[in-house]
Amino acid sequence: MEIKSKFLCSKGVALAFAMLLGGSPGVLLYANDSVEESLMVVQTGRIIKGLVTDANGEPLIGCNVVVVGSNAGVITDIDGRFTLNIPADAKQIKVSYIGYVDQIINLHGRSDFKVVLKEDNNALDEVVVVGYGTQKKATLTGAVEQIGSQVLESRAITNVGAALQGATPGLVVTRSSSRPGNEGLNFQIRGLTSVNGGSPLIIVDGVPVLNSESFQNLNSDDIENISVLKDGSASIYGAKAANGVILVTTKKGKGKTTVDYGFNMRFTTNGIMAFSPSMQEYASMWLEANKEMPEHDWWGWGEENLKKMAQGIEGIYESTVADWGTMFVGNANRLDELFARRYSYQHNLSVAGSTDKSDYRISLAYADNQANLATAYDGQKQLNLRLNYGIKLTDWFKLETLASMIKTNTETPTHGIDRTLYGNDAPFFPAKNPYGQWYANFGNVGDRNAAAATTDGGRDEREKLTTRVDFKALVDIWKGITFEGTASFQNEEYRRERYSLPVQCYNWFGEQTAKLVYETTQTLSTPQDVLNFKDSHQPGYLVQANNARYQYYSGLLKYKRTFAEVHNIDAMFGINAEKWVTKKVVTAREKFEDAGIYDLNLATGTQGNGGGKTHNGTYSYIARLNYNYAEKYMVELMGRRDGNSKFAPGYRFKSFGSVSLGWAFSEEQFVEFLKPVLSFGKLRLSYGSSGNDVGLGDYDYVSTVSLGTAGFGTIPANQVSSGFGGLISYDRTWEKVSQKNFGIDLNFFDNRLKATFDYFIKDNTGMLVNVTYPGVLGGKAPKTNSGHLNVKGWEFTIGWRDQIKDFSYYANFNIGDTKSLLKEMEGADSYGAGWNAAVNGYPLNSYFLYRTDGYFKDQAEVDRYYALYGEGKEDLTGVGAGSASRLRPGDTKRLDLNGDYKISGAGNENSDLQYLGDSNPHFVFGFTLGGSWKGIDVNAMFQGVGKQYVIRNDWMAYPFQTRTANQNPTYLGKTWTESNPNAEFPRLTTNANLARWNYQNNDFMMQNNRYIRLKTLIVGYTLPQIWTRKVKLEKVRVYFSGNDLWEATSIRDGFDPEMGAASNNSGYPFARTWSFGLNITL
Repeated sequence: MEIKSKFLCSKGVALAFAMLLGGSPGVLLYANDSVEESLMVVQTGRIIKGLVTDANGEPLIGCNVVVVGSNAGVITDIDGRFTLNIPADAKQIKVSYIGYVDQIINLHGRSDFKVVLKEDNNALDEVVVVGYGTQKKATLTGAVEQIGSQVLESRAITNVGAALQGATPGLVVTRSSSRPGNEGLNFQIRGLTSVNGGSPLIIVDGVPVLNSESFQNLNSDDIENISVLKDGSASIYGAKAANGVILVTTKKGKGKTTVDYGFNMRFTTNGIMAFSPSMQEYASMWLEANKEMPEHDWWGWGEENLKKMAQGIEGIYESTVADWGTMFVGNANRLDELFARRYSYQHNLSVAGSTDKSDYRISLAYADNQANLATAYDGQKQLNLRLNYGIKLTDWFKLETLASMIKTNTETPTHGIDRTLYGNDAPFFPAKNPYGQWYANFGNVGDRNAAAATTDGGRDEREKLTTRVDFKALVDIWKGITFEGTASFQNEEYRRERYSLPVQCYNWFGEQTAKLVYETTQTLSTPQDVLNFKDSHQPGYLVQANNARYQYYSGLLKYKRTFAEVHNIDAMFGINAEKWVTKKVVTAREKFEDAGIYDLNLATGTQGNGGGKTHNGTYSYIARLNYNYAEKYMVELMGRRDGNSKFAPGYRFKSFGSVSLGWAFSEEQFVEFLKPVLSFGKLRLSYGSSGNDVGLGDYDYVSTVSLGTAGFGTIPANQVSSGFGGLISYDRTWEKVSQKNFGIDLNFFDNRLKATFDYFIKDNTGMLVNVTYPGVLGGKAPKTNSGHLNVKGWEFTIGWRDQIKDFSYYANFNIGDTKSLLKEMEGADSYGAGWNAAVNGYPLNSYFLYRTDGYFKDQAEVDRYYALYGEGKEDLTGVGAGSASRLRPGDTKRLDLNGDYKISGAGNENSDLQYLGDSNPHFVFGFTLGGSWKGIDVNAMFQGVGKQYVIRNDWMAYPFQTRTANQNPTYLGKTWTESNPNAEFPRLTTNANLARWNYQNNDFMMQNNRYIRLKTLIVGYTLPQIWTRKVKLEKVRVYFSGNDLWEATSIRDGFDPEMGAASNNSGYPFARTWSFGLNITL
């Protein structure tokens, strides 16, 4: 009796342990409670043992190991090992585990086994996070893509948003810089939705984030998965979901307590550099451009001196420009002086686990990320802390607390790397003279030394602290009825101190010149002037403080049941409420000198202050109903009614909703013959509407009086001022975007090959646009919901995953495209030369350009051109009559398309402009491939764009766009000369008007920014556990990775392809990153 009691007790413990760790109680240890029968197996059989791992060598805990044809079996322990008593006649064992393919193993008299389970590629049981819940992927009817944590882990990138580039079709992530804390990330889901802009709604653990930075600054190690809602499935979020929804789920503790530590050390080098010609290249370009117009010798060196410079002769040169005098000219590369290799690092530490009553995970991360600036520290330090804790108080009641803190300290030079700095730095002036002093020999032109400005021109320090606490109550009421209540409190404190200093510069001989002062005509007469002052170049001191608070409350009642084994119902009804409050205050004072102490009171010039406070709230009703019959026929209905304080009473509520259908046709009898090939097939169809609140102010329905300050009096002094705002509108409401989506999901060859295709149409029929009224109206009219934008597009993904013995591998490809069409917008019927944001009948961001027919071969051809198009109006180049701006051989020959004998850029279809494309990225794609073998893992991810038209008209876009600035050496040797009449580009000229005629907004200057870039390459190795356990470590993995290591591009002007349609090449060059990492699990 005592023996039987002990046996039953141990059996119960094993059952609980198996269920806790993922084992299935359905194939349990023994068939019955008979001690005698079990003992008989021991006496007449034998003992086998083994180890069960995944393809990466990780032990699988709680696997079922059962003798085929017998009821004998065990589960693997925390080390993945098992010991099993088997009957003497046993021939096979079966090893099974959730998420992996069952394996039958022939015994052949062996007693020791190593079993490697292959992941089950049948992802139909995969659970996908959707709005306010989860769904099985097999029954999903919407266009939802889920990105697993392994994608983020494989990128080795600290910015979560940047790690999503190329991860899923339809989500386009662009950036403008590699500067930490200032990457300028932009997110678009399925293209543009409105002329007013907009970005996806981002939700973390069921609650919207304060802003995009709160999402980007998450610790990627804390993220379990990210879902992207792209079609009508986003309508459950109503008035904020027109641009799609990004859902982030953070990790929770599972199983035994584990301690994970990760370290990553990175160093960055410059990728495709901003342009910096040599002294020889610059002088050669200037000689060629200026040979017919010596009066435009801005530098005052003369032809003979320029010829010496073109030969690379350094030395002292005399300038004829007043106050410039004698100066040293050498072959200095300012970019080498400004940029250098910089190191960054990150630490991650987490503790996680669970019991039958609670789960917990606490994590800590610290990172110091530096930009490539050589002259001063330019970077961001970031601290992340997160606690996810859940406790089951009873069998039916659970409480969860999710708390997080993100603190960032960003420090940069006040005058960073931009167009004004290294754009104006000529390539032949060293940063310092022989005496170690800052060198600038330009009289009152004092913005010519970027190294001096970034080193001694002041600092800009920003500190942000974001805290968040979520409380959740989960109640299991009765037979599938549950309640989920959430209360979230978020707070962001932001502080900025910025001081700008004049920098003393010297000539080559050690004599003082003008201080390096960034002059501006800006004054501090209004609060808005003060708010804008932070971006000016005026020496001074600024202090700014912002606070944002957000509260979120929701209550959801859910019902989920299955009837008669085939009727599956999942319903939800709920309410939620939100409240935002923001405050800001800023004060600034001009004329600040460096006294070693930095304080507002030490500035001596004009001072001013400004600020503001806003608050708004929403209240919403939410409902969703899912039904499927035997997971074959599916329907989903969603509805939401939103109310917002931004609108007038009586106009505050609006309804949104969607309907979607699904049909798993692979489950039908008539496709049974395809089963050997087709594993799964499903058709999806959806229609939904959602809202966009971009462009709406908090108090637009209220007639307001604005208070501020203005200078009055004989001796100007700031006085309180007031003014009336514009007209108001009561019935203005959200933009309402409807979307139709058709999709098909296909799995082949035992789910090893998977493909998905979606086609969609979006219509914004209530777009907020300005309407022009007669001037007698007496005020600015409010925007009205009268615009119409149409967007069409498609998305395609295909992936293969398989395993051959110890080797597993995968490859995934995704691509998508969208095209917009502006159908109706007041005042958008005309266009000008170049880029146009919105023109009726065309895509957003369209280009209208001059068509050309090569270049003038000789003077006779120029004269004939003037006879046709310029008689009596020698202002073809836009400056009036005059020989200086008269066209010459080698200049561009623009075409008269409308036959009116004028070369006109007037903004309508009667001009000589022609639509040639848009600047939106098309055919955006991502490609990932990787594999693992005996602990070695490799992953490579490529991202790119198939088509994006680009026209640049700003600095560095074409030669001598600004003759006083640095020049783009890409054009060297490619421009028209008498000896090279078939050149790719027209002749060089220092005449700004002729340069614009030759290059600006001409068809041959359009480029297709087609590119592919190796975004990530990572190689890792997980040490065998037989080694690591000797030092009490469960897992040790080392890896090497690189980001943005290689690219191929069709862009021909030398710009980095990720700059897209940027009009100039200012800002930081995108960096190439090399890193080493270490992950340890205790």
